[in-house]
Amino acid sequence: MGNPVYATCRSLKYCMGLILFQSVIYGFGNPLTKIAFESITPFWCLSIRFTIAFAVFMIFFGRHIIETLKYVNPKVYLPASICMAVAYISCNLALNWTSATNVGFLMSLPVIFAPILALIAYRVKYKLIHIPVQIAVVIGLYLLCYDGSSFVFGKGEITALITAISISGALVFGEESLKELDAVVVSAAQAGITALISFPCALIFENMGVLKQMTLPAWAVVLYLAIFCTNIAYMLQNSALKYISASTVSMLQCTQPILTAIISYLLLKEKLSTEGIIGAAVIIICIIIENKIISKKQPLNENVV
Repeated sequence: MGNPVYATCRSLKYCMGLILFQSVIYGFGNPLTKIAFESITPFWCLSIRFTIAFAVFMIFFGRHIIETLKYVNPKVYLPASICMAVAYISCNLALNWTSATNVGFLMSLPVIFAPILALIAYRVKYKLIHIPVQIAVVIGLYLLCYDGSSFVFGKGEITALITAISISGALVFGEESLKELDAVVVSAAQAGITALISFPCALIFENMGVLKQMTLPAWAVVLYLAIFCTNIAYMLQNSALKYISASTVSMLQCTQPILTAIISYLLLKEKLSTEGIIGAAVIIICIIIENKIISKKQPLNENVV
C-alpha cells in the first residue's frame, strides 16, 4: 500500500465528508424505521433489510466478492462482520427493554470504546490530548438524549452497552480488514453475516405471520434501509476507514444523534429540548476541535482521492 503520507486538508475533509454523508443517511433512517415498525417486527425488518442489501452487493459485485473471499482467511473479515450483526440485534433488543433516549445515548459511546479497543487489540497509540474532547462529547451526547427522566441501568441499558461495544469492534476490526480487502468485499461480508444471524433470530423470537401484514410504506422504508442505510452507508464507512482511524470515524459519527433529532422534528414533529440544543452545540464544537487536532498529524494512505 506504500508508505503513509500525512493528510492534506482536502483529503481529510474528503474522508470526513463520507462519514457525515453516512450520518445524514442514518439520520433519515432512524425516524423512518418507526414507520416500518407499525407493521413489521424488528428482527424481520433486519432479516429482510440485510438479505436485500446482500443480494444487491452480489448482483453488482458478486464475482469480485466470491473470487476475493475464496483466497482470504475468514479471520480477516469475520470479526468485524460478527460485531456488526451483534450491534444491530442487540440494539433491537435494547429498544424493547428501555427507552430510545437511553439507547441513543449509549449507542454513541464508541467515541470512547473504539480507541480503547484499538489500543488493546492492535496496540494503536492514542494521544492524551483527545481525552478531554471525548469526555466533552459524552456530556454533549447525554444532554442531547436527555428527556428529563431518570437514567436507570437495567438489562436494556446493558444490552445497549453491548451495542456500543459491538459497533466499536466493527469499526476497529473493520479498519484492520481493509488493510487486505476493499470496501466492497468488507461491506458485503458484513451485510451477509448480519442477514445470516438475524434470520434465525426472527424465526425464534417473532411470528412469521407479520410478513403478510406489511404495508406498502413499510416495504418502502425497508428498501431505504437496505439500499441507503446498508449498501451505501457501509460503503461510505468502509471507504473512510481505509484512510482514517476508527477513533476518528467514531467521533464523526456522533453527529448522527443531532441529524436524527433534526429530521425527527421535520418528519415526526419531535421537539428538541434546550438541553438537547446545548448538547448538539457541544458535540459540533468538539468535532471542530478534533478536526483541528487530527489535521495536524493524521496519516492517510497515499491512494486517497
